[in-house]
Amino acid sequence: MAKALREYDGKILLHDCMVRLLASDKEHESSCLQTLHLQPFQSVSICAKTDLRDLIWKQPWLEKQSLVVKPDQLIKRRGKLGLVGINKTIGEVREWLEERMDKQIQIDAATGKLNTFIVEPFLPHEQSDEFYVCIYATRSGNTILFHHEGGVEIG
Repeated sequence: MAKALREYDGKILLHDCMVRLLASDKEHESSCLQTLHLQPFQSVSICAKTDLRDLIWKQPWLEKQSLVVKPDQLIKRRGKLGLVGINKTIGEVREWLEERMDKQIQIDAATGKLNTFIVEPFLPHEQSDEFYVCIYATRSGNTILFHHEGGVEIG
């Protein structure tokens, strides 16, 4: 049976896979992977029980850069629904979360509470620099969907 992953969990899996791939590729000097520099993983999952002071102490990068915050509950079109906070300080993220955490929302016919969020660094970029990727597995094999256009206006 297939199970959807939260964005945070998917990013951890991809990052860990890339770390292992780069480590194993050190033996192949001709590989194009040698030019790839993998950044440290900077993303956190936040729920109502999360102690933000403790999280900031464990993840000091949260206070040192602009951030993006959004629900991590398999909601499509979060940007169009006003559910993405962009270019926020950690104080602004805290306020943004307080306004939305455990609040009832309705999207189309579905109603539920927002209770899990992802926070990560804000990276200024052009809309044309975004892309879409979807990875899913079936009994017959793995499939990667990629499109050169991504972002709020897609889908």
